[in-house]
Amino acid sequence: MTEDVSTDIDLLVAVARSVIELNSVARSSTFRLPYPPIVQLTLDRLVLAGLTRGLPVPSGIPELMSWCRERELDGWPLALPSGFLTADARLINPAAGEPTRTCAELASFGPQGGPEQEAETLLAGLANTCGTVERFAVCRDFLIRRPVILRFDPVEVLQPAVAQTWRLVKELYGPVPDRFTIDGLLHCCTGCGLLAKSATTEGRWCEGGCLAVGRKLEVSQQPGLALALPLALRFFLALPGRTELTVRSQLAERARLRPLGLGVHFFSSHDGMLRAFQVHDREQPLPAALRAAEVAALLGEPLDVVVPDGVAARPGYRQDFDCAVPTGTRVRLLSASEFTAPEPTGRTRRAHA
Repeated sequence: MTEDVSTDIDLLVAVARSVIELNSVARSSTFRLPYPPIVQLTLDRLVLAGLTRGLPVPSGIPELMSWCRERELDGWPLALPSGFLTADARLINPAAGEPTRTCAELASFGPQGGPEQEAETLLAGLANTCGTVERFAVCRDFLIRRPVILRFDPVEVLQPAVAQTWRLVKELYGPVPDRFTIDGLLHCCTGCGLLAKSATTEGRWCEGGCLAVGRKLEVSQQPGLALALPLALRFFLALPGRTELTVRSQLAERARLRPLGLGVHFFSSHDGMLRAFQVHDREQPLPAALRAAEVAALLGEPLDVVVPDGVAARPGYRQDFDCAVPTGTRVRLLSASEFTAPEPTGRTRRAHA
């Protein structure tokens, strides 16, 4: 990878982080100029790159956000490697005006931190507070099942079965950003459990990207009573967590959580070997593969990356993931169905040597 390409990737990552930074302002009425320094600096870097190459540049931060919403990345003044992101990638969803999962994944790319690293830090703090792996696992499952609480009921969380868990996790929840409340209504997708909007320019939309066919939304007429996890935990814990719960249920009691990052589990395979796996639900295969390689290196052993069946079936996803795994890294990609099949599927571990 040339220095120019590496610099341009870093610049696109900075743009993604700028989108996330602006999105973190929960209530638009609280926002005041000037823009956050990271956002202004990113714009300045992008303008310099474009002017140096004689290419169009955004005139200001509002136009930069319009680019994130409307332009495919091949129209940016950046030299990105072929296949770094999928062809239809956007940083802001054109219909909903919200950061895409691609944006969050890209903002997490590299060593300086982003939403994924924020999620890991929050979970590490929770694990430390819990004290035991067993208690942490219970709290983690609570977060996975309830990334959005449309109607918070204090009486419910005082029940003996929930009270201790709620005491440990409650600081992770906060008010739902008011931009999700439209005409006094707040929506949540019953499929992914994440925040949703009932009417965009393309119809119903949800953060998890559930298929429009059959998408169902739950509604609350009291948005002031709703709570939600931060975007980092919604995207990097709760979304893949739905698939993880299904996978673990089919492994019976064989899966054991290791409180590392976003959740590595160990289980005894059909051949009696102890195997590590982690569940992903990510739009971009190349950054996902590189992150999986980092986790495998931390473990010092092979890692199975398990993805929803629909993700594994996307054209080119497997091939792009496999090609991006660094040489010598013992990582393989499996769909949830393949991973939980009663007999080996014949998809052998690919050691990139």
